[in-house]
Amino acid sequence: MNIATFFRSARRLAIVLLALSASSVAALLLLIVPSAAYAQLHGEAPTNRSLIRGHMVPLLRNHKPLHSESASHTLQLSIALKLRNEAQLDALLAAQNDPQSPLYHHYLTPQQFSEQFGPTPETVNRVVAYLRAQGLRVNSVSSNRTLISASGSVAQVEQAFAITLADYQMGNRTVYAPTGEPSVPAELGGLILNIAGLDNVAHYRPLGLQRLSSSQMPHTGPGGGYTPSELRTAYDMNSLINGGSNGSGQTVAIFELDGYRASDVNAYLSYYGLGSAKYSNVLVDGATNTAGSGAIEVELDMEVVSAIAPGANQKIYIGPNTVTGVNDTYNRIVTDNLAKVVSISWGECEAAAGTSELATLDNIFKQGAAQGQAFFAASGDSGAYDCDNNSLAVDSPADDPYVVGVGGTHLVTGSGGTYSSESAWSNPSDTQRSPHGSGGGGGISSYFARPSYQTGPNLTNANRMVPDVSADADPATGYSVYCTVTAAGCSSSGWLAVGGTSAAAPLWAGVAADVNQYLTSQGKATLGSASATIYRLYNTTQTYSAYHDITSGNNLYYSATTGYDLATGIGSPDVWNFARDVAGTSGGGGGGGGGGGGGGTTTQLLSNAGFESGRTPWQESSSGGYEIVDSTNPHTGSYSAYLCGYNGCNDQIWQTVTLPSTTTKVVLSYWLYISTQESGSTCYDYFYVRIRNSSGSTITTVQTRCNANAAGWTQYTFDLTSALSSYYGQQIQVYFQGTTDSSLVTNFFVDDVALNDTHS
Repeated sequence: MNIATFFRSARRLAIVLLALSASSVAALLLLIVPSAAYAQLHGEAPTNRSLIRGHMVPLLRNHKPLHSESASHTLQLSIALKLRNEAQLDALLAAQNDPQSPLYHHYLTPQQFSEQFGPTPETVNRVVAYLRAQGLRVNSVSSNRTLISASGSVAQVEQAFAITLADYQMGNRTVYAPTGEPSVPAELGGLILNIAGLDNVAHYRPLGLQRLSSSQMPHTGPGGGYTPSELRTAYDMNSLINGGSNGSGQTVAIFELDGYRASDVNAYLSYYGLGSAKYSNVLVDGATNTAGSGAIEVELDMEVVSAIAPGANQKIYIGPNTVTGVNDTYNRIVTDNLAKVVSISWGECEAAAGTSELATLDNIFKQGAAQGQAFFAASGDSGAYDCDNNSLAVDSPADDPYVVGVGGTHLVTGSGGTYSSESAWSNPSDTQRSPHGSGGGGGISSYFARPSYQTGPNLTNANRMVPDVSADADPATGYSVYCTVTAAGCSSSGWLAVGGTSAAAPLWAGVAADVNQYLTSQGKATLGSASATIYRLYNTTQTYSAYHDITSGNNLYYSATTGYDLATGIGSPDVWNFARDVAGTSGGGGGGGGGGGGGGTTTQLLSNAGFESGRTPWQESSSGGYEIVDSTNPHTGSYSAYLCGYNGCNDQIWQTVTLPSTTTKVVLSYWLYISTQESGSTCYDYFYVRIRNSSGSTITTVQTRCNANAAGWTQYTFDLTSALSSYYGQQIQVYFQGTTDSSLVTNFFVDDVALNDTHS
């Protein structure tokens, strides 16, 4: 007899049970309920088995099972395995965001992540063997070995994991979920993190289906809503985009759970003069590009990214709207590693997923962060009540510490479309989704702790606080969008206005693509996972004001206030200021505007800076035993420093100099040439420029380049005054290093180096 059958018999047993003592009831239960199920009811592992905790869905906490789920129903499972070396991974992620660390913005490839932190092949084989022995079909294993796709009947799944699946009534939906935690044989304990697919409570929803008719809106776009030009002007993007940083050379991945109509997107591009289409699809788990009820979300995302970063390539990742499909689609974005910026406009109330599922998503986003990928996710359109009930809640995945949560505002523009003001978005009268109304999502996670980067004024809660940043999302202002998919509620006329935080998220993703191109052109490190940089600008005095601090309005519960708040986060972007501030602070202090200057004597501190006299006084080390200074490819003269050009390379060359004690300014410049046999935008081979102290410890990492940055001779210049201010009168080393992996070589050439010191 399973648990659900027992519940159906409860009425007949009630009189008997009431007459018994508690100990007698327990004894009777042991006779009626199988021992494995009895153990589950008490949070215990069945004999010789190990519980996998975190599968009980908080939203079902007060719901009673109706009946058992059909035994013949086929389930699609995504079984997440635990990562290895998690403490080392956390330390690496911290170092990658520490400008003083030698690992600052030194990102991994998917292959490197799998080798260092992914489950071992032996672990995968053990779990796969068990699944097959239980009659389950193993469909695939992800390339990073973290997810195993499997399928089987409810009866097979219940047997494999010693659980009972029951149906529950949740609002107007009938859902299924386990009545207790799953378990596996003790010898597999500690290997499995999560079994996605045991319930269907979570159903991701698009966070941008907020529309008004054009008669209710300012007639800016043809159907209302802000146009690309107006958004760029309001958020101060014109200097960046018109200056050539429009996302060219960058790729934005857009996460989707529905298809789109290409002719709609092309019509939008044509009308606003945004250039040719630059999008392509990646279909996951058998999904197709069929425009359905969520098509307006997909087209909104693609069109907003095109408006802000028209030069960027777009990879549209489309997966099934199931927990398994969601996990597999996110994981595909990470393992492909084709895009350094990801836009996410679909989400689900945090309480609709068990904690093991939240941990699975966190591992996926951790890998993305370790690879230098930035995820921008909509924070939700139900204000502080993301579960659409009376409980305060936040949205997943905007709640994840490795995701930038994007909230919503009401934007007001002035003459010529210039920025006038902003307030937190909320509308208590708009109850189409939530009984409290609509508004920008925000609040406090019930699961994730506040990450180390989330510090500063008003950031005091022990748990993760959402959102991080915001942008226009109120349907009363909205975005101009073109959509003709009738299944999505669009009309044949095409033009309409759309609001919601899922418009704000692709806006920020487009901004990130533009800023990354700008930083690359300046020879600076890109945003990487973005969160630490976003908060660094908030917590330190900058040359320019990177954010609009929003101090009025609320999100149905939390009020906007000076500094960070749970309605709008840090605020909305002043994009040109944001880009210039990041360029001035990224790269470990090697940015422009770094203090000092004025009059004095300028001296070149390096000797033999063009390598024309051989290696002296440079010191060098080559893992291949090569002479680094040679005549293969000089910039000027007859010699340059040639690093790598062979597999498994680790070549280094450095020179020690003394900074005058009266230094007022230090500027490093050099010429760099990169050629490679690698292809695509993935980094495999790296070139580093560092300043070290006399004992060889890194003071600051000035620049990191890789095979994906291959280019002819290019000069780079960095103001190191701020980074070296505490080393005046001391010895420092100017240090260059090249590394390559085991296949397809890359060549790094350095020439005509200068370390110019201005002193009194």
